[in-house]
This record gives sequence, C-alpha cells and structure tokens, in this order.
Amino acid sequence: MEPTTMPSTTAPPLLWSIRVAALLQLAAVLWEGATAGQLVTFNTAALPLHYYGAFGVHVSAGLLVVAAGLYWYRSGGGPGRPRAILLAGLATFLLGFPQAALGTYGPLQAHVPLALVLTGAAVWAAVLAWRRP
Repeated sequence: MEPTTMPSTTAPPLLWSIRVAALLQLAAVLWEGATAGQLVTFNTAALPLHYYGAFGVHVSAGLLVVAAGLYWYRSGGGPGRPRAILLAGLATFLLGFPQAALGTYGPLQAHVPLALVLTGAAVWAAVLAWRRP
C-alpha cells in the first residue's frame, strides 16, 4: 500500500505578502473614501487626512506590484493566476497617479469616477490574491 500525500493547503510566503499588500491597499482605499465623504460635506479638516491617505494607496499598490512581480517571476513567468495578480496590481498602481493628480489639479468630475475604477481594480486584485488556486 502506497502512502498518499495530501496537497499542501498553506500558501507560499510570497503569496501571503501579496495578500497583506492587497488588504493594506483596500484599507487605504476605504480610508480615502471615508475622508472624501467628509470633504463633500465641507469638513476641511479632513483634507490633510485625504491628502496623506493617497500616499498609503500609492505605497500599498507599489508593494503589491513588487510582491506580485516576484511571485509571477518565480512561478515561471507564464500566463495564469500570478500574471493576473500582477496585472491587477499594475492597474491600481498606474491608475492611482493620474487619479490623485486630478484630485489636486483637475476637475472632481474626473477624479471621482477614476476613484471608483481604482477601487474596483483594488478589489479585483484582492479577490485574485485570496482566491483558491
């Protein structure tokens, strides 16, 4: 009788770093939404919180891209889940800069819809990171 081996249910450490970065990004995006709601109600005390929260979005997106890039590279660099996570992370990273610039220098009519797209991309990256293989 041959011993059977069960597949490992633990994720590799690099995948855990992707998951943590995705959760940090979701928290930062949620923070941005909450502070934006305060700005809409003319609570100008929330402006610095919203401004510095954007840095959290950028940093967490950068961490996600680095971790996802390493994960994709170490998995062989082909198509599949690692590449999808990397592309979703890149989308959030690249969208964050024009979205933030429009909030500072542009019309809010463009800033807010891009924030919604950025939120969707961040959620999608988290879904891909936490999805079972």
